[in-house]
Amino acid sequence: MISAATVYAASAAVYAVVIAGLVLWLRRIPDAYRQYCLPVLGIVVISGIAVALDAAGIGTVVVNEYAITIPSLLGDLIAYPALWAVAALLAGVDRRLFAITIALPFAQRAAFTIAAITGGLVALVMLAVLVVGHLVLLYLYRNQIWEAAQSVSEEQRLLHWKARNLLLFLIGMIIVSAVLGLVGLFDNFVSSVLTQYMNLLIRAGFAGFLFANVTNVDIGDAAGGLLDEIGGANDAGGSTNPDPAD
Repeated sequence: MISAATVYAASAAVYAVVIAGLVLWLRRIPDAYRQYCLPVLGIVVISGIAVALDAAGIGTVVVNEYAITIPSLLGDLIAYPALWAVAALLAGVDRRLFAITIALPFAQRAAFTIAAITGGLVALVMLAVLVVGHLVLLYLYRNQIWEAAQSVSEEQRLLHWKARNLLLFLIGMIIVSAVLGLVGLFDNFVSSVLTQYMNLLIRAGFAGFLFANVTNVDIGDAAGGLLDEIGGANDAGGSTNPDPAD
């Protein structure tokens, strides 16, 4: 059977190709918009380095017969909160909502690892944190965060809507596959392949989506745009009607 290290090595090679393609693509994006692409490119780079370290067997520890790849764990703890944060920033959220969109994915990823190395009630509670956390994100993005998005331009609001739907679907899929792997439905090889495939799809897919649509971001006269939102320049407001298309 193909080893997990081989799966990681193959994944690292694909990451290298994706990163090279994104760097070339970035050069074609207007300078004013690159500041919004660089964080997402950074996520892909960090994940690629993490997978390469996993392939080399660096930072892997076994706890209760479960192999924890520390580089990928740290990469996930950075990547998932950052992806959700980008989607929130596109909606022009305030500090409170921005912080929640970072904290929840971080807690979810940590809960998954705890569930994998424990058992019984603790594992069940951690799996509940994983699933309920996604439902809470779904609620926030369809309600309070969507309300905040009414204050941005129509083009940017559409970009946010597509970004949040992409994340909700792809991360929902990886949660399902991860839980099924924990309950023993997949063997180690299938679980490793699915995990690597979904992780790469989420990162590369979101990066490609943002790169292709970043010119829809309303950067404003001073090009402050979304980054000023973190400082509370834009308190969530506007229409409270949820998106009827959902």
